[in-house]
Amino acid sequence: MIDPATVKAVIEQYKKHGWVLRRVLFSAPLSPEVAELTAGASDHASAIDALWFSRRSQPDCEAWELRRLSGSPFALVQVVEDGTDPDEFDAILGAVELRMSAAGSGPISH
Repeated sequence: MIDPATVKAVIEQYKKHGWVLRRVLFSAPLSPEVAELTAGASDHASAIDALWFSRRSQPDCEAWELRRLSGSPFALVQVVEDGTDPDEFDAILGAVELRMSAAGSGPISH
């Protein structure tokens, strides 16, 4: 279960640095408190509990950062070019989610 205090602290930390919460990944139904904290972001059932944030990284690119909520703090960043096909965009983020999921079971190979 996702801890509301952790979610609030992570959101505040990212917001301070210009990131916007875009997606919430959850392995169990969200509590009302977490749902309230993440209102405005899209919710996605997942094998991991994590938050997707984004911010403009360059004039023609946007950085997306996936922040794990359980276990040790861990994040992965993916830069996506503007105009990326929606299916390709979802595949790119999905690949990052798989890498994060694999990180929970051991070291990540690059």
